[in-house]
Amino acid sequence: MRNNYLLDADETILDFVRSSRESLFYAMRALELPCSEETFALYKAVNDGVWKEYEQGKITKKQLMKVRFVRFLERLGLHADAEKLNDVYFEKLSHTGYLLEGAAEFLPALKRRGRIFLITNGTPAAQYGRLESLGLRDFFDGIFVSDEIGYAKPDRRFFEYVLKNAAIGRADCVVIGDSLSSDIAGAANAGIVSVWYNPSGKPAAGAKPDYTAKSYADILAEADRLARRGSV
Repeated sequence: MRNNYLLDADETILDFVRSSRESLFYAMRALELPCSEETFALYKAVNDGVWKEYEQGKITKKQLMKVRFVRFLERLGLHADAEKLNDVYFEKLSHTGYLLEGAAEFLPALKRRGRIFLITNGTPAAQYGRLESLGLRDFFDGIFVSDEIGYAKPDRRFFEYVLKNAAIGRADCVVIGDSLSSDIAGAANAGIVSVWYNPSGKPAAGAKPDYTAKSYADILAEADRLARRGSV
């Protein structure tokens, strides 16, 4: 029965943008650096680009943590301690968890339909810390973090590890996530059915999802349809 859900974390259920924005403003103030909405937009663009490089295997997580603030400060034309800025930002981020609107109702509704395994490329301290702050650390049937596995989404080996350690077959799973390049491409690489969470209605580019959901209600409806069809 297809009722095991491999659920992405950031921007699927966790409001990473809100956490990141709050943490950046906190870190910039701590180092007495100017910050504005435009500054955060620039940081987000730099950070998103660096994470794409990580997904593609071009850089390691350690390099990601170092280079993002170096590039960010260069783009701003500011001379500051990039390593210190990253440390303050990351410490704040690791204790600043928010759910996306509707996620608090969605999670127990999905749990009633089967088992939920959280799959994330995020850094363990940030992911576990934010889940802890939300009281969700023990909610999931399993949590799989790329740093602890040695492979990151969309690498097929990440998903093979999850299937083996959760003791489930690919025909009994559904990958649910917001990222085409990470979640949906990874599901395709591993031969697992995918549901792309796309509330903003972005055009699909790159990996092709099996199903698209514009809301949590859509995800639940698709989960019900897939469960009725079974594992065939």
